[in-house]
Amino acid sequence: MGNHMHKHVKADTDQNLKEFFRQFDVNGDGRLSWSELTRAFKKLGATAPIWPALRAVLRADENGDLCIGEHELGGLMKYAVESGYVVVMDK
Repeated sequence: MGNHMHKHVKADTDQNLKEFFRQFDVNGDGRLSWSELTRAFKKLGATAPIWPALRAVLRADENGDLCIGEHELGGLMKYAVESGYVVVMDK
């Protein structure tokens, strides 16, 4: 992972982690676009958020639309956690 500084945004359940990512769906289409994912990874402390957004799409996008839909959130969450992005949400 190198010397990346990641913020810890608290999430105690998978549902809270999904809610963290869902808040970046600014146009409300039920999918996270590349730019929406970039904003999410910036909030998580990525110094160059375009790269984790790209890797997330490559890893979690199952249908090739270059967005992360509701059914693909599990893959996005797995990528984020495995990459050291810890999301912790206050109750």
